[in-house]
Amino acid sequence: MAANFQYDVFLSHSTQNKDVVRRIAERLKSDGVEVWFDEWCIQPGDNIPAKIEEGLEQSRVLVLCMSAEAFGSDWAQLESYTFRFKDPLNKDRRFIPLKLDDAPIKGSLAQFSYIDWRRQDSSEAYGKLLTTCKLQQDAPLPNPKQLTQDEFKLKILSLGHTDSVRSVAFSADGRRALSGSDDNTVRLWDVDTGQSLRVMEGHTHDVLSVAFSADGRRALSGSSDGTVRLWDVDTGQTLRVMEGHTDDVNSVAFSADGRRALSGSYDDTVRLWDVDTGQSLRVMEGHTDSVRSVAFSADGRRALSGSSDNTVRLWDVDTGQTLRVMEGHTSSVYSVAFSADGRRALSGSDDNTVRLWDVDTGQSLRVIEGHAPDGVSVSFHDSEGLSGIDVPQAHGAVIRAGEGAATVGAEGHAPDGVSVSFHDSESLSGIDVPQAHGVVRGAGEGAAT
Repeated sequence: MAANFQYDVFLSHSTQNKDVVRRIAERLKSDGVEVWFDEWCIQPGDNIPAKIEEGLEQSRVLVLCMSAEAFGSDWAQLESYTFRFKDPLNKDRRFIPLKLDDAPIKGSLAQFSYIDWRRQDSSEAYGKLLTTCKLQQDAPLPNPKQLTQDEFKLKILSLGHTDSVRSVAFSADGRRALSGSDDNTVRLWDVDTGQSLRVMEGHTHDVLSVAFSADGRRALSGSSDGTVRLWDVDTGQTLRVMEGHTDDVNSVAFSADGRRALSGSYDDTVRLWDVDTGQSLRVMEGHTDSVRSVAFSADGRRALSGSSDNTVRLWDVDTGQTLRVMEGHTSSVYSVAFSADGRRALSGSDDNTVRLWDVDTGQSLRVIEGHAPDGVSVSFHDSEGLSGIDVPQAHGAVIRAGEGAATVGAEGHAPDGVSVSFHDSESLSGIDVPQAHGVVRGAGEGAAT
């Protein structure tokens, strides 16, 4: 074993499988493998989470013992242990799933080859396990010079989703993130560590949009199952299922006080909801095609919606009446946002433009051209003094513009349905998309960068 690691193997398991895993640990130890096993490594008086984190950090191989019990209440915690071992940049570590029973393999694990331990007396299965661990002992560490510059540019968070990530959102303090995926789940993440804190299950189809409440205690999700769900972020439990839309829910948003929610749907409507009761307070009709994005003004009195009918609409939330129809885009409007004072609005469209609007008059003040957007949802936090319009290009693009003329300094990606937002500053000096800190982007293949 290389000097960098104290242990060859960390055995991750449900406490209900302790007897089986203990026998595996003893067998590996007898064959000269340095094993981290909780019964051996955690002593009375130790801080258990701290000792587990220490063991993970000092282990080269993670063996995840998969079972019905592991996929139960312990799953979010057990899966979070796998992050650093599945990271493609950590080439000196190894992740080995070990199948203990017939429970269906859950979540992101389906993409990994596993060792079948259902016949516990199988010498073939143990031989594979031992050989894999011992081969890893002698594996040379990667030469940092062989890694490309791009691999060092971004912190890559593999979200464990098993299908495309449709939407991501930061909590107000920037410490946690939500992701919604075509695997029908919502996930809660610790931004600093990349650990999965919670897997929220309940939707029966793709999760297209997620949003945090201002206090970070609750979350909304909109799905292709036609429902909006309200979640308790701390427990991961569904607090409310809001039903009424007759087609996919593309976008959800909280009011600043967290008491009301908006949703936009393929049924061409915007709905206003009472978050505490789950009741639909208002159905806002007027769009002639699907509603792709919704947003509240800071005071909660007005709403914006962007639609595949190529328009942006301004709504009076209390009456449900259309106050303004903003026309100018020539293709679907995928994203809308208010400025902090509610006097300006932004919209991003499939026509490859971003438009700045005067909310009171409905006039288009500026057209920013040159973008080639694609169905990616983004969320910013803590702009650290950056001002202007945030226009994510997806997959690490940096876009800057001045006086309405944009240039793209990117990797050549061509996304669809750009998402836009205002910084707190009212300055419109240009567009600036940070490369790493303060931005999470959803992408295909179940990952976000």
